[in-house]
Amino acid sequence: MLLKRSIVYRVGSLSKQIMTSQADQTNAKRLNLEKATNFMRQYRDPDSRELKKLSANQFMEVWSHYDKDGNGYIEGTELDGFLREFVSSANVTDVGPEAVSDEMLVELKACFMEAYDDNQDGKIDIRELAQLLPMEENFLLLFRFDNPLESSVEFMKKLTRKKR
Repeated sequence: MLLKRSIVYRVGSLSKQIMTSQADQTNAKRLNLEKATNFMRQYRDPDSRELKKLSANQFMEVWSHYDKDGNGYIEGTELDGFLREFVSSANVTDVGPEAVSDEMLVELKACFMEAYDDNQDGKIDIRELAQLLPMEENFLLLFRFDNPLESSVEFMKKLTRKKR
């Protein structure tokens, strides 16, 4: 739990670095804020920048948005994109994910994986993402007690079968 709190602290710290870095680069490079999109921003309170509690549908929207190849994991460039947007969405100013430098991303990814990659497979599965994002109800528990699952892939198969 302490490690997970340090991740939240690190996100705030990186957000401040982004603001400082941007102030230095304002004249050199202007971001087109109208085109800067950040999927995670919609799930943050506009005043406090805290994550809002997500419904099961919203959580699945986040999952589907970042698990682009549908393999049941957020990994590689998908994970990089998630982390960039997650950190930049905490920033008070509307900045795009490109504001997170490659150096920041490497450091953040190492901390994030240490805190949330429970099975240490180098990928984030649906249960691991659920530890990070606050939810109104933990719908994953329904599957865990009734149908113990080995992976996100199994979860997605069962979820799509239940919808039919």
